[in-house]
Amino acid sequence: MFERSTRALMKTLMLTILVTVVGGSSPTAEPTGKPNDDSATYAMIVSGISKDPTERQAKDKAVADFSRFLLDRAGVKPDRLGVLVHNGSPIRKDAKISTADNIKEQVRTFAKVIAPEDRFIFYYVGQANIVQDKLRLNLPGVDITHEQLAEWMNGLKVSSMLIVLDCPGAEMAVRMLTGPDRVIIGACTAEQRYSTRFSQYFVPALSDDKSDADGDGKISALEAFNLAYKQLDELYRGQGLLKTETPVMEDDGDGTPSQEPWRHEQDKTDGAAAARLFLSGKS
Repeated sequence: MFERSTRALMKTLMLTILVTVVGGSSPTAEPTGKPNDDSATYAMIVSGISKDPTERQAKDKAVADFSRFLLDRAGVKPDRLGVLVHNGSPIRKDAKISTADNIKEQVRTFAKVIAPEDRFIFYYVGQANIVQDKLRLNLPGVDITHEQLAEWMNGLKVSSMLIVLDCPGAEMAVRMLTGPDRVIIGACTAEQRYSTRFSQYFVPALSDDKSDADGDGKISALEAFNLAYKQLDELYRGQGLLKTETPVMEDDGDGTPSQEPWRHEQDKTDGAAAARLFLSGKS
């Protein structure tokens, strides 16, 4: 059943012109996440290496589901969506391999067309490790560090940006990726270095009515984060396991992420910008 559903999800992707984008930020734009009439949304999904077969299937499904969400719900045009995948991915036929060189080259390509009023979504899902205080995203061939990723993103200027790192040790990258009008989500803290399952909950939460806590018919990045966080808690508690992933969020520009962004009104910390960032309309 899983293989049939995955193949069905891939049909949309097979028709997509797959191009890659990495973004930067504008220091003056209001981070509402609502593009004006002249703006566009660009998105990039990078699938890294996952050696465990079951884990790899789950992450491949998350890539397919998020791609479909961006095309069908978020209004991202096919030529503004980039998907780069590992060698064994079921969408390998149309997607470029997620090597460091391919990522860098596609960043340059999009740098020529992306405009300051546009917004950008970057999503990494896969394995990573920390070596000498550097988060290394595990890719086919040479890995890339969070420093390289930050440098590439800083090369593009957009009105707002959402960065999601679903990988072990994700928090390690937050401080260097932080910038004005950026919402950064990490699947776990820097100390948590086991495989993460964040995308299995966050991606569905983007279109799940249960995420819409205020009942306004829209789902913000914060609301999707909150539901995913709750469901992960329930997963570990229900199985009687030690929790090995605690999602974090940074969106106030101080480089220090919060584990409880839903408390932003009380604590005056991270969460306010994410509460105004909507990826789709009425759910």
